[in-house]
Amino acid sequence: MEDEQLLAALQQHPVLDLYQLFQEVGQTQSLYTLLERLSSLKEHHHLDTRLSPFKPHIEALLAQFDRTTPDSEILKSVAIQSEIQQRGHSMSRYIMASDNHRHFSPSVDLVMFGDSITEWAPWADIFREISMVNRGLAGDTTAGMLSRIDTTLNVKPKLVCFMAGINDLAQGYSVDHIYQNYIEILTTWRVQGISILVQSTLYVGCRLQGLNVQVSLLNQRLQAYCEQHEIEFLDVNKVLAPNQLLSNRYSCDDLHLNAQAYQAWSALLQPKIEVLLLKTTQSAIDLSSMT
Repeated sequence: MEDEQLLAALQQHPVLDLYQLFQEVGQTQSLYTLLERLSSLKEHHHLDTRLSPFKPHIEALLAQFDRTTPDSEILKSVAIQSEIQQRGHSMSRYIMASDNHRHFSPSVDLVMFGDSITEWAPWADIFREISMVNRGLAGDTTAGMLSRIDTTLNVKPKLVCFMAGINDLAQGYSVDHIYQNYIEILTTWRVQGISILVQSTLYVGCRLQGLNVQVSLLNQRLQAYCEQHEIEFLDVNKVLAPNQLLSNRYSCDDLHLNAQAYQAWSALLQPKIEVLLLKTTQSAIDLSSMT
């Protein structure tokens, strides 16, 4: 969509339907690129159009000041309150989700474990014939996953499918740090006799592409470790990011996935899960017959 069309939308509507506008733009750019273009046009043409019906948190913060308040005081207060708001929101989700995962723990065959990329997938709709739980949690790092690995053990799964690492990299942790956490996580499951399918850390899109060199290094080390210890490794990037860059076709924000991406991912994943679950079942039968 050209800037002329975006400007017309800004001029014609006091409040934009951002969802509809993004759908009209299609998959040619990320949501963040669209927001940047709209904000730039608003400022250039001195418009007061709201970009969506939702009021940003910062508006409430700024409303408490008047023209006599020094800019330095406003900036300091906004920084403090924004941090409290962001940390409070993310941690409350983390605390409540982890608590739910510990209290509701049915025995299942499959656990999907990871961060938001795992959590936001419709796994229950995809794997309708498999007993499973989704233990993805938005914003989590490998250190956080270590602290809640009990939420995978308490459902006594036959198989865990695992993907992690991108949040660690985004927060500045090294590939070596992530790799060591991976080893501890994988070892915990192996000791319990749980089958594991490690899925490659996904590449990200243009806005975050500075992380992709480290994504490649992490995946190389993970794949080598899995081969050495006879752990299944699935390269999801070969269908979602074959050019080492996540396409707008599969994401609106260069990180999280849409339905088309999950469809492509699950088509690659489902046959692997079926084979691994069959192997674990057969192994259990063989062990039972021996005793």
